[in-house]
Amino acid sequence: MRMSLKLSLQARKGAAIFLVLVITMALAGLAGAAVLMTSGASLVQRYHLKERDLRYGADAALQWGISYVNNDPFALPTTGYTQVASNAVLTGADGSRVPNLVYDLYVGPTGAATRAHGRFATIVAVAKDTGAKRQFVRWVQLNQTNFAQYAYFSESEAGICRGSNFRAGGWFYTADDLCVQDGSKPALTADFMDSVWIGGTLTVGGSGAFSGTPPKLNADTFYKGYKTNQKAIPLPTNGKLAQLFSLAATGGTLFQSPNAATDSTDEVKSRIEFVAYDANADGDSIDANEGYLRYYITDPTTRTMGLPAGASAAMKDSAAVSYLRGGMTRMYDKNNCGEWHYVPDDNGKMEWEFFPFAVLVRSWMLTVDTVALNYQRAQGAGKPTDSTVILAEITRHMGTANYGSTTASPNPSAWYWFLDTLWYSGGALKAGIPASAAPRCYPGGDPHLAAVERDTTIKLKRAPGSPWRSHGPPASRAQYYYERGGVDSTFTDSTHSVMGHWWTSPFAGSIPGLIQTNHAETYKYLYPINTVVNPSFKGVVAVHGTVGISGNVDGNVTFYTDGTVGILDNLRITNSADTTCSQVMGIVAALNIKALDNGINVPQGDTVNRHQMRNGSSDLYIQSTLMALQAWGIEGLIADPATQTLSQQPWWLPQEQSGSNCGGGTWARGCLLLTGSDIQNIRQTVNSSGAAPHYDGGMGYAVQYIYNQCVIANPPPYFPVTGAFTVNTYYEAESPRFNVPALYTLLSP
Repeated sequence: MRMSLKLSLQARKGAAIFLVLVITMALAGLAGAAVLMTSGASLVQRYHLKERDLRYGADAALQWGISYVNNDPFALPTTGYTQVASNAVLTGADGSRVPNLVYDLYVGPTGAATRAHGRFATIVAVAKDTGAKRQFVRWVQLNQTNFAQYAYFSESEAGICRGSNFRAGGWFYTADDLCVQDGSKPALTADFMDSVWIGGTLTVGGSGAFSGTPPKLNADTFYKGYKTNQKAIPLPTNGKLAQLFSLAATGGTLFQSPNAATDSTDEVKSRIEFVAYDANADGDSIDANEGYLRYYITDPTTRTMGLPAGASAAMKDSAAVSYLRGGMTRMYDKNNCGEWHYVPDDNGKMEWEFFPFAVLVRSWMLTVDTVALNYQRAQGAGKPTDSTVILAEITRHMGTANYGSTTASPNPSAWYWFLDTLWYSGGALKAGIPASAAPRCYPGGDPHLAAVERDTTIKLKRAPGSPWRSHGPPASRAQYYYERGGVDSTFTDSTHSVMGHWWTSPFAGSIPGLIQTNHAETYKYLYPINTVVNPSFKGVVAVHGTVGISGNVDGNVTFYTDGTVGILDNLRITNSADTTCSQVMGIVAALNIKALDNGINVPQGDTVNRHQMRNGSSDLYIQSTLMALQAWGIEGLIADPATQTLSQQPWWLPQEQSGSNCGGGTWARGCLLLTGSDIQNIRQTVNSSGAAPHYDGGMGYAVQYIYNQCVIANPPPYFPVTGAFTVNTYYEAESPRFNVPALYTLLSP
């Protein structure tokens, strides 16, 4: 029994020892696991801390890069990318260096090849752990602010106080002080619909001050407030804009003007005319392959425009400039301005055809009038259907003794008689003359001017007894057919011009067939401003030298010259109802942009009568963003001499017309409707004021500025940028697979 009990006690002692050992081992395992877990947690924590440091380093590097490109407008390379930091160190908030952490930084331009949606930049930061040989990659895409996004921009306001019904629909910036009228008169109000940045201070041209939210004084309102003492934003240099020449050359739309870049608009000898033609017979000219331009130059060294033998070079230059501009300093040019005659066409039917005033001296013009009168009488079945205009011209033909002088007119000028006696009565067109046939002016080279543009060596006489024709087969063409021109779509080539010619286009063979068929004599002068017909077109048209511009634009185009741009006539897009922003125009001039003081833009007349020489209107439409590195303004805003009489030239600007299209007021030239942006170095006025008795408003235009919001999403291609960037999107990349050159190659424009 004792033996059994002894054995039992010994067994229990052994089990206890075993149990203690098991428990001890378990506790040791737990302790070890705890140690391991603590150690693993420490490692994970250190890993995440290092990852946080790497992320911090990459983000800090990107912020430095954003600041770098925003403070240096020329930090980005033209193409590719550049490394702006290599193994650069980072400092913490306390100013001490972050240990074992450096970064590389790369910047480069990216975005769409056409830059149709603006210019972008990509900054890549590679943060590196020098101890663990690890790295973290983060990159950001930036949008670069385009100058076109400003509704108004100036470096200097030139002391002019803002008013005259001004309305800024988008961003407004001036590096200068801004003066605003107090809004007490309707014509002096100014509205600022978006953000306003002022480099100096805001002053009021009158009593009171702006107050409230939004700031307001009488009728003037800053709807989103304003900020003063803002940082200056420099305009681009002409050197930086020179790359536009190479872009235009790539697309075959680079031209060399006879003018130097430094010439003023008083010396314009070439012009660009934007045109659009229906290429698919759908009744419009707004499709992707229907936008073109043509380029016209004068050549006064070899062409004389009827000047007498021995005419001086200065006389030839003056004739060439006046003809191309459509008149000089408020004056018509007899070769550009004229009338519509009701004359027979090929089929013997009467039609209105245009004849320049200068051809009234030609003997064949008397024949044209006589034949037209006979046609009218024949078609009238014996009833009197004589045109009073034609009868008057036959009676007072240039070849007769009484032409240009009459006691019935207060002015002996032939042009005065032509307008105020022949066509108008009391300022209105005489009965029987449709508004579409009113006298008007065209810029040099227009097909309506064929009667003065063509030389006389290509005249063809009609066969005896054959009908009088304005066009048709050469054998049946009328006497002086090539001079008559009329409504024919005819252009003068470089051989038979007496003043200038249109440049023959190398793209003639690529012009759509329907355009070639319907415009057989004009298509050979067309330069495509679309990538359908011209795949190499970059959206840029450029001219070396001062140049004139006008027309209808179908496309997304930036126009550039290293000189001055003269606005000869309306400049409009073909589809003003475009909601896709596919038609956007921008003009960039290294010097000035001027609305010309010519016979087209400026009405003709005197202190009593007013005759508008652009289809019955002197309102000027400019549908384009304008950037002038000097100034945008109106040519010829000077007062007429107080001693000037009606028999002297230039004439007075005629009496003012109501600026009802522009919010009221009376202005000598009508309304200026600018759809786009106004960007310039030094502000100039476009209206000005005049003294009684001639003006109670101004010698220029009432204005209506409409901001084109299309430039936000789709600015004109390669339009200059400010150098300021805004953040678009951040990205992270897998470090082991990331390659800097490959990224920029992928994103490169």
